[in-house]
Amino acid sequence: MMGLVQELQRRTPLGWLQLSHQKSRLLVALAGIAFADVLIFMQLGFQNALYDSNTRLNRAFLGDIILISPQSRNMQNLATFSRRRLLQASDVPGVKSATPLYVGLITWKNPQTRRKTTVQAIGFNPEQPALNIAGVNSQLDKIKLPETFLFDRGARGEYQQVFQQIDAGQVVTTEVDRRTITIGGLCEVPQLS
Repeated sequence: MMGLVQELQRRTPLGWLQLSHQKSRLLVALAGIAFADVLIFMQLGFQNALYDSNTRLNRAFLGDIILISPQSRNMQNLATFSRRRLLQASDVPGVKSATPLYVGLITWKNPQTRRKTTVQAIGFNPEQPALNIAGVNSQLDKIKLPETFLFDRGARGEYQQVFQQIDAGQVVTTEVDRRTITIGGLCEVPQLS
């Protein structure tokens, strides 16, 4: 046992001498390791951001079971299914309610720039809230009005002027598929975790 300890003590200085003999090589090796670590942490950050942004809406649904069409590809490209399936689901014992939720991409004119762009729209019966988002649920009375929408304050794009107008109590209208709509209020879809 004593010989093993002496052997380890003898080897350690040799390893240190090898590292410290050429300091430039040691620094280059340490820099390479540090760079690889930074890349790994960046990739993990990108992965988490991608996952969070793609599951943000899904985590806001009020429901235990969500039915979607098998032809659906993703949340931006959903296919519809017969309303009969929703009625069948509501007849299953233990099901409290079955509520339709409409999710799709719409083309609208940005009220600030007047350019057409595509945004995701979510529709549901305001009498049966479908999302666990306080900013939406506190303004359900506004979306009961025809052709009235809530707009996400966190939306990407040039909307600062629109936000200021709505905050000032002004009416903001725009076009969606050649129909005039009113932005009745702003909501903030939180970073859900």
